[in-house]
Formats: sequence, C-alpha cells, structure tokens
Amino acid sequence: MPLNRTSAPEIQKITEIALPKIEQSHLTNEIPIYSINVGNQDVVKIQLVFKAGIWFQSQALEAYFTSQMLDEGSKNYSAAEIALKLDDYGAFVHKKTNRDNACIDIFTLSKHLESVLTVVADMLKNPIFEEAELNRLRDQEKHEFIVRNQKVKHIAQKQFAPLLFGKKHPYGSSATVNHYDAISTDLLKQFHQKHYNTKSCRIFISGKVNKTTLQIVDQYFGQENWGSDKVVEIFPTTVNSNPELKHYIPKEKVLQSAIRMGNRSIKRNHPDYFALSVVTTLFGGYFGSRLMSNIREDKGYTYGIYAGIYPQLHDSSFMISSEVGADVAQKAVGEIRFELKRLRTERVKEEELSLVKNYMSGTFLRALNGPFALGEVIKSLIENDLPEDYYQHYLNKIHQVSSEDVRNIANQYLHEDQMYELIVGKK
Repeated sequence: MPLNRTSAPEIQKITEIALPKIEQSHLTNEIPIYSINVGNQDVVKIQLVFKAGIWFQSQALEAYFTSQMLDEGSKNYSAAEIALKLDDYGAFVHKKTNRDNACIDIFTLSKHLESVLTVVADMLKNPIFEEAELNRLRDQEKHEFIVRNQKVKHIAQKQFAPLLFGKKHPYGSSATVNHYDAISTDLLKQFHQKHYNTKSCRIFISGKVNKTTLQIVDQYFGQENWGSDKVVEIFPTTVNSNPELKHYIPKEKVLQSAIRMGNRSIKRNHPDYFALSVVTTLFGGYFGSRLMSNIREDKGYTYGIYAGIYPQLHDSSFMISSEVGADVAQKAVGEIRFELKRLRTERVKEEELSLVKNYMSGTFLRALNGPFALGEVIKSLIENDLPEDYYQHYLNKIHQVSSEDVRNIANQYLHEDQMYELIVGKK
C-alpha cells in the first residue's frame, strides 16, 4: 500500500518506558557497582566515578589537571605506550571533570576488557605526574584559556555563575590565568592520593555485561584498597549571591554581545521540577520555542537563544543564554523580559503546550537509544539518589501539566524582575 505523503502521521502520545533492570552489587573491597545488561554487540562501557570534582579542590584547576594527567604516564607505561595499547585494542578512554565529580569512561570490546583494564588500572592507581608532561599540558591549556577569554561568550559564562552562587562557592568559582602557574606535580599527587581511591569510587557498567565482565572488573579494581583509606567528606558551602541583579562588562571592538540571564532554581527531586521543565522548554528549550520564534525568527537579533534548568548534585540554576548583534543587546534583553512576563500573565494555548510535551517525550526516548545512553541514564539516577521509576514518573507528570500550571510555575520561578542579567560587549 503506497504511503500518503500529503498528510502527516498521527502523533502518538508516549506514556510508558521500560528501563532495564539495574543490578547492584559490590566488588570485594566494597566499591559499589551498578550494571545493566543491554545490547546485542559484544561491547561494554565502564564508568569510574570519583568524588574528585571542582567541589573538592583546594585551589582552581587542581581537579581538572589531576584528571587530565592520568594518561600522561604511569608506573608501568609511558604516555605513548598507554595511547598505543588502547589504540591497538580499539578501546577509548574519556576523562571528564565537572563541579561535583570526576569520571573515567572506558569503551571497549568485551574480548579485550582484561587487556584494556590492565592499562587503565595502572594509569588510574599509579600515575607519575611527570613534570615535563605537566609543563607541556599546562602551557597548552593556558594558551587556549587566554584565547577563549577574548570571546564575549566565554567571559559571560565565567562571570555569570558567581552572581548566583558567589565567587568562593564551588558552583561559582572560576580560574584565572595566574592559577595555571600555581599548578604543580606535588599538588596533583596529593589530590590524586586523597580523591582517587576505593572509598571515593563508584562503578557503572553498561552493554554486554555478564558474570565474566564483573569478575574482570573485580580483578583490577576490587582486590585491594587503593589510594587513601579516608572517606572523602562533602563539606557544606554557603551561597553568597550578588545583591545586584543587573551587570554589564564592556568590551569594545566586538560584533556580538553575550547575554546571560537567570537565577538559582530547583533540583531534580523537587516536586515542581517536572512542570518547570515543561515551562522552560516551551520558553527556550527547543528550536520552536518562544525565545527562538521572537528573537531569532521575528527580530533577527541572533542565530540562537536557549533557556533551561541546569541541576547539579547540591544546587541548581536556570539560565538564558545567547550572543546577539552588539547594537541590539538591550533590545534583546527587553524581548526576553517581555516573553517571561507573557508566560506569567497569558494562558498558553493547548496546541502549543501539547507540541512541547510531545517534543520532550520524543527527546527523552532518543536519550535512551542504545546501551551506552542507557548507562548514562542509570548513572544519573544513582548519582542524584532518584528512584528507579523516576523517568516513568517524569513522563506521567509532564503530560499532566496544564496551561494554568504553566502560568503558576512561571510566576513562582521565572519572574523577570527576579532574574540576574549580564551583558558582555556593548549595550
């Protein structure tokens, strides 16, 4: 039967998802391990997560450079040997550091798992932090930092978080060029010893996972306690938000000005989080959003403008970001404020609200496509201490959001007169 291409297919409401069962256990040395057995290919992803993010550092860049130096030479392998061996096995190791944690992602064929972990375990437990390699990496990163910080969007990104949390808060702190010169091998060795250890580690595995997989992981990471034997504590930190809401950083001879607006927000476990997600998506979270329709399509002030919630483990923020023509920055801010007020005062049409809900449902399903993507979802559940049915609850709740809910949520969390505003460039 030929397809009728003159009419769009009927939209199917997504109401149910089925996540794979999360298997929870411990290695011999009590490191917690969470695994899901999914997929048809003999590949596996192992994520080692440590309490070694920016939150735990004593000075700027300490967490970042410790993570980056792990594969720059270990007790038994040089940096070149580590790279060559991983390449020979078709494996990939990705290191990432955020405000809360540091993570090492290992992607490999199941048949090479033991060989790959031989290398990764040594670089993780026994990095040498060679001074020559650190100097090379530090000089490279310092140069890139200087170049980046000539751009208005990077200045805005760096200067906006301190407005919400304060410069001394882990979520508001940022590095300066002088911090690069203060990094030393001794500093990194101390941070590694304290934060990359058995007590600080959690392991997540996704892909083709079986008993042998778990045995190999236990062989390399579970047979002894490694690193410091002290538990890494999370000390409370005081938020010190800036008392002034409007800020401007002048930068001449630029074609664009960067705009950041926002405020502190709610975390994933807050009962209003689902409804607020719908409202922020409608407002600026996808290509058909109100901000895009107004400021890009109608006014032509920018190529792109986005808004969303950015929840972290200990706090959260809502942010609007864009780079606009340098001569229209103030006009763009005016239109953003207009759209925020419209959310609070006008009733959203059911057609628009339904479109946003369906977009969010479809986007969420795409985020579950494949074993490694599922692994990220499972890790997010565990790290944020959320129940296993959280995402089913998410689907149910977003479909229950009404037009009146949109107005109430906007009044509670997205009032234009309670937003921090930062312009970098020209007003």
